Amino acid sequence: MERLRAPELEPARAWLGTTRPLRLRELRGHVVVLDFWTSCCVNCMHVLPVLRDLERRYADEPVVVIGVHSAKFPGEAAPERVADAIARHDVAHPVVVDDGLAIWERYAIRSWPTLVVIRPDGTIAAVAPGEPDPAALDTLVRGLLAEGEAHGTLAREPLTIPRGEPPPPRPLAFPGKVAVAGDGRIAVADSGHHRVLVLSADGDVLVTIGSGHRGHRDGPLAEARLDDPQGLTWAGDGALWICDARNHTVARADLRHDRLDTVAGTGSMGHVPIASPSPARTTALRSPWDLALVGERVLVCLAGSHQLGVLAPAAGGGFTVDMLAGDGREALVDGPPRVACFAQPSGFARAGDQVWIADSETSAIRELDLASGDTRTLVGAGLFDWGAEDGPFAAARLQHPLAVAVAADGDLVVADTFNDRLRRLDRRAGRVSTLSLGTAHESLREPGGLAVLASGDLLVADTGHHRLVRLAADGRFKGELEVRGAPPVPAASDEPPPPLAAAPATRWFDLVLEQAPALAPGRVSGRLRLLAPAGWKFNDGAPQRLALEVSRRSDLVTTADRITLSGQDRSDMSVELDLAVAELPTSEVRSELLVRVDAVLCGGDPEVCAPSQAWLRIPLLLTNAGAAAFSVDLALASPV
Repeated sequence: MERLRAPELEPARAWLGTTRPLRLRELRGHVVVLDFWTSCCVNCMHVLPVLRDLERRYADEPVVVIGVHSAKFPGEAAPERVADAIARHDVAHPVVVDDGLAIWERYAIRSWPTLVVIRPDGTIAAVAPGEPDPAALDTLVRGLLAEGEAHGTLAREPLTIPRGEPPPPRPLAFPGKVAVAGDGRIAVADSGHHRVLVLSADGDVLVTIGSGHRGHRDGPLAEARLDDPQGLTWAGDGALWICDARNHTVARADLRHDRLDTVAGTGSMGHVPIASPSPARTTALRSPWDLALVGERVLVCLAGSHQLGVLAPAAGGGFTVDMLAGDGREALVDGPPRVACFAQPSGFARAGDQVWIADSETSAIRELDLASGDTRTLVGAGLFDWGAEDGPFAAARLQHPLAVAVAADGDLVVADTFNDRLRRLDRRAGRVSTLSLGTAHESLREPGGLAVLASGDLLVADTGHHRLVRLAADGRFKGELEVRGAPPVPAASDEPPPPLAAAPATRWFDLVLEQAPALAPGRVSGRLRLLAPAGWKFNDGAPQRLALEVSRRSDLVTTADRITLSGQDRSDMSVELDLAVAELPTSEVRSELLVRVDAVLCGGDPEVCAPSQAWLRIPLLLTNAGAAAFSVDLALASPV
């Protein structure tokens, strides 16, 4: 099979994290990993630690990681906003800022995140959307290094890439969320410094939670370790609950006894949505982002699994975690708990039995009734509908909001993050308006957190400006809250990457369709023919299983997530894939279906039976002129 040469990374708006542009031509001899990402995407954030560990593991070998920032939202597309995201997420490799998705199109990318791995000879070795298994990625890179060494195409030493200057020190770095206690104390998630600061009402640092070193460690508050803390909420007993986002945990800080303890999560990222009650401490979560207390229960925005979760005290001590609403699909769907869908819920506000959610990827504000469990949408229309329009709820638009709060008069105030402003939702009139914020020093830059002070003023985490600001209820700027007495941030510790799993849990794709089937709205019938390798047949005594995922535009395409077939003693099997395509918002929409096949094959002499797994990536073109059927053949590899 002819190898496809990787296109150059152009046109580019800018190169960041390096003092000059890089060309793939000069990277011949290196294994190059391209990470197509966008800063709003929580799944993209899950990839960054994997790449960080890969870079450290191969620091002395010819392996280069390059980020390709292909923005979804206009508010994250400018090079200076990408530079903020690089600093916020500790991205150490160079990043090219895609110009209007041009590089994305050259590589035929269909979803965020997607990795493209390039051989030392400059040809594409693998393309895989989604969050990579670290061991699978390491196995691929190690194999390509060995292949390059054997073929004489490997560089003698890694390329030296000139880096830019680090940011200057400051009291706060990308503050995420803020919470105000009844006695006036202020808690701020100093997210970029991996710590939480407890301040007096005047801004003096009273308590520091977290040493400033990235990590996951319980213990005395100043010695504990956090990783990108976000949501905060004060409990009636004076304790502070914390969403430790990149540790995928929820922690409780006991300020009276100087102790931080993990309450939910294992410290490792989960891979499946929450479906039923389970012990909180042994259940892996995905990027908890905000919190709200309801009596003894703790509501959690699980941004990474597109759900709302709930922690409840367990009879024998500790907590259980359960799904409150959302089935784990990334979409905007209203209804009861197991029907409703969310898309990266990132902020909570509550009054009585009503809870409001900043559903960031749908640019929406959702309302959950705790009594009935039903969810409805106040503002927002879907994953690819955003804007800055004021007006009636049905017509108004937001752009990736991260926080919502209940104002003193009962209206909602929203941190409209990528529009760099606050918005007011008048619940009685059903209208959205923009709060006046002034210009220059009084402006906001990607606000991520909100709290309402006893006076009715608003306290805003002005994330992109690394500060807290105070605004009147009508949006008038009243000044910056100066943070005084923050401990210096320690230098980053150079710890070895964690050990890899013994064997990869996933693999790269066996088949990627280059031509996308054109499908029309309505019911679509797909036919997948599975072909056993020569000399093998499917086991007639074992079920053959398929797992399906709509990885792009799951708001428009739905299908069963699992299919099980009875075993058949034959060398090929046909599987019917039933899809439903919704009415299209534009004439053409790109979508994508991922299929994993788990089969049992029998063959050989003497005959043996063994499992075989295959992965299939099917790009889809949704168009009114499309068909109602498609077919794909997938050849399975020999299991032994």
